[in-house]
Amino acid sequence: MSGPIVRNYKGGSIVYFEKDKAEDIFVLQKGRVVLTYTNINGVELKEDVKLGEFFGVKSAIGRYPREETAQVIGAATVLVFKVPEFEKFVSDKTHLIIKMLKVFSSQLRQVHRQVREILGQGEAKNPAFELMNVAEVFYKNGNFDHAAYAFEKYIQHYPDGMYLDRAKQLLDLARKKTPFPLTIQELVYKPEPGSQTGKLQEMLKTMAVPTSSTTSSVDPNSILSQYDKASTFMNAGKYADAIELFKTVSDRTDSVTQEEEQFVENSLFYMGKSSFKAKDYPSAISHFSNFIKRYPKGLLLKENLYHLALATEASGDKEKAKQLFQKVTQMPPMDDSISEDAKSKLKGGK
Repeated sequence: MSGPIVRNYKGGSIVYFEKDKAEDIFVLQKGRVVLTYTNINGVELKEDVKLGEFFGVKSAIGRYPREETAQVIGAATVLVFKVPEFEKFVSDKTHLIIKMLKVFSSQLRQVHRQVREILGQGEAKNPAFELMNVAEVFYKNGNFDHAAYAFEKYIQHYPDGMYLDRAKQLLDLARKKTPFPLTIQELVYKPEPGSQTGKLQEMLKTMAVPTSSTTSSVDPNSILSQYDKASTFMNAGKYADAIELFKTVSDRTDSVTQEEEQFVENSLFYMGKSSFKAKDYPSAISHFSNFIKRYPKGLLLKENLYHLALATEASGDKEKAKQLFQKVTQMPPMDDSISEDAKSKLKGGK
């Protein structure tokens, strides 16, 4: 076994894209790498990889596509492991294994808590109902692919379940990307007769937050809680409520972790995006402009500038919008989807 190789990247380079085939595991030696991913609310988040930190581990070991895009900011040097090399490397390093397990466990608990908060529920009732409820929340928020996947899992795990007909009906509609039917009755909790603990229940138990950290004890005024709630409002089309909560988060000065600081920063951008979706273009322009002044090196700067151009165009100032789209195309990376969309706008595309 030859061992890891050293790989150097130029600024703006992509280490890997979301949904790429996962084979390699990376560790950041020098420079800066940012991971971009979408959380359970459908909101794009960005996270810096710390020096000496591994990334791309879960997808490579689990042999499933990447869950995030890894992009180099400036320039970076990374070590690249193949899975067998990585397994050999960590085999006698218990502290590394424990550290990674803690990170993965924390991520699972966070996902579970976010699902509970989105559903507006406290303690879980039973896996069959929970799975249907999650599927319908995804569906109502327009996330058809996730909804279809959850309905499929319900049908697979509960072939005799009391929600089977409902799951089949909604699965068919979700696959066709038909809006959630307004005529269907609300999902009502009913205990599944004779239900037994199965693989799904074990999975939920594994993901469950310990009693001392259940949803009921999560501070509803925390930065994360307010940000998640604002994101849910935005995805549900409740833009006024979203803007109000995003403003509350953007004004917070009590962030402690890097994640909280990123949520505070992102909130100003999403105030603009919510205003844009609500067709309040003057407010959108104001929020996007304030983002540039406040975070001239922000992780969402390029996307913010692109949306400022869109809002400027929608407000009728075509010439200024053209100048802004041109600036977007000159920001690294030059070949991402935002640059392509901006180029399309400059060519007169939609």
